[in-house]
Amino acid sequence: MAPDVLGVTVKVGEQREIGSLSVFPLLAAAGEAPAYLTGPEAFEAGLIEVSELDPPQVPSLAVFNLAEVPLLLVEGETLLGGSQNRTMNVTVLCPPKAWTIVPVSCVEAGRWGAERPVSRSRRHSPVSVRAAKTASLAPLAAAGRGRRSDQRRVWEEVARQSMIHGVASGTSALEDVGDAIEDRFAEQLGELEPLADQIGVAYASGGSVLGLDLFDRPSTLAKYLKGLVAGFVLDAAQGPVGKSTKVSIERFLVEIDRTDRDVGPGVGLGEELRLSGDVVGTGLSYEDILVHLAAFPSPALVGGVHE
Repeated sequence: MAPDVLGVTVKVGEQREIGSLSVFPLLAAAGEAPAYLTGPEAFEAGLIEVSELDPPQVPSLAVFNLAEVPLLLVEGETLLGGSQNRTMNVTVLCPPKAWTIVPVSCVEAGRWGAERPVSRSRRHSPVSVRAAKTASLAPLAAAGRGRRSDQRRVWEEVARQSMIHGVASGTSALEDVGDAIEDRFAEQLGELEPLADQIGVAYASGGSVLGLDLFDRPSTLAKYLKGLVAGFVLDAAQGPVGKSTKVSIERFLVEIDRTDRDVGPGVGLGEELRLSGDVVGTGLSYEDILVHLAAFPSPALVGGVHE
């Protein structure tokens, strides 16, 4: 029987291997979904402006949505340029024709200033960065700090990625690590295509679940799929090869649904949710629809979720 995840009935499809990363499609029947523009679409169409605050602040960026519909920016989506590269702390639905201050973490510790035009990375942040960042977020009720990560912990994860992959970056940039190893998996990532009814993707390596991303519709998953998997490859490339099965993913889905959650107003539109416990995660609902969920085994648990 397909498990429910926060009200969504999800079926786990057949896995695909990319290096030592096992990629599992998450499938669901199509339903109603609110209108919005994704981050990749907005950058391609020139419908987004990203600026530093005045004065600039490490944990915040200003986003102007030029579109007539809301703009979706997803947790782990990485914005390059400005005073330093940053990655989104939570998923935000920015109102149309308006500025939104979004919470971010720095993934380029060696640069501050020498401001550059802002673009979007084609890769999501890896699971080690996303899970550490998400686990360190304060409860939503902590006014003013509920969406700030432990920046030092994020920098430590970026430095660990550089060390493990043997990449020297002049500005300690996570993007440089991804650029250095992407050729190893470029062909396999290029062949990765979403299924018709796929709304999410789960990841495992060495027999352990690494995490998942779940969206409200196949078209949104399709825009993010290759970038999400490219981020997870960074972590899987370090780990041992081991058997990962649908059973372990299904158990993780059940664990997500049992996990304690905190719900509050979103940064922009909708309601933000936060998972805490053996599973850490963050997500966003809008018009009573779960638009995005990112969930990971708690970094405090060694080895993740096994069969």
